[in-house]
Amino acid sequence: MVRLLHLELLRERYVPSRNRRLDYVLGSQKGVINMLNTILGARLSWHFANGWIFEPAIVGPDIVDYTLKEGPHAGRHAIQHFYYQRVAPGVETTVWYEESGALVHITWYLETQTVHRFAALPAWLAEDMTVYKGDNQDPAFIEKIKKLISQRQDYPRHILNDEGYFRVI
Repeated sequence: MVRLLHLELLRERYVPSRNRRLDYVLGSQKGVINMLNTILGARLSWHFANGWIFEPAIVGPDIVDYTLKEGPHAGRHAIQHFYYQRVAPGVETTVWYEESGALVHITWYLETQTVHRFAALPAWLAEDMTVYKGDNQDPAFIEKIKKLISQRQDYPRHILNDEGYFRVI
């Protein structure tokens, strides 16, 4: 009974009209016909207000495979293994730890096709995100990142706490 009550409270808390800070996102999603039942298996164009566009972003059963099309390190390709949880009907989360030491948590609101991102980036990466261009499947890229980790400062972490939206492609 307590669990059901908790889920009902979550459902109330995540009503999009009360929880979305980016009104333009909701306006841009009018007439959305590609309602997802889950984020798993989706192929997306994924946007954040600061100009980041991930396309394609393919969410598998335990990985996200993305290419940053626009943003501070455009051209980056990565495959990240994530942890997934359905928090409430229509609300899912994914979280992963990147090779840089960055921690990324995404909350997916399926009905409105909006997201909330919380990420904690190492200080060295936030200082110059262009060093993150590359492919995390390339051993030379991984060696470059390991070298930066060993030579540069991790703290204080740079926090990304923002909203965005996605569309199915």
